[in-house]
Amino acid sequence: MMKDIKLQKGMTHMIQKTVAYEDTTLSFGRSGIETLFSTTSLVGMMIEVTVNLVGKNIPEGYITISRNMNIIHQKPTLQGMAVTAKAVLEEIEGNKLHFSITCYDEVGEIATGKLERHIVNQNALIKKAHERAEALEQNSR
Repeated sequence: MMKDIKLQKGMTHMIQKTVAYEDTTLSFGRSGIETLFSTTSLVGMMIEVTVNLVGKNIPEGYITISRNMNIIHQKPTLQGMAVTAKAVLEEIEGNKLHFSITCYDEVGEIATGKLERHIVNQNALIKKAHERAEALEQNSR
């Protein structure tokens, strides 16, 4: 386990937002259905709540990246309704963080999910991305 990690199993965090037009299926070009909270926006909210839970609880120079996600979007939510996402840190396994997330609107539960995030060195990640881009550039010559 990495030192300087201030995360503990069982930690929770919640965020809330009112569903805006940008969060709806219509804003993604899905005509024919009303202004419903899109799965794309739901996933973004689920990622955001886990990133916020991690916050500054990992060493300087490190970030977390999403590695694996499994969600079930069960119920529709209209634009203008409030959505709350709650993340629970279920397990810490080396640099792997396992979260469960539950989302609610004012009527009840709308979605559940599992998300795995990895703690990585930010500079090493960026270096790897540049190396991949350079390999692509070499291949196109």
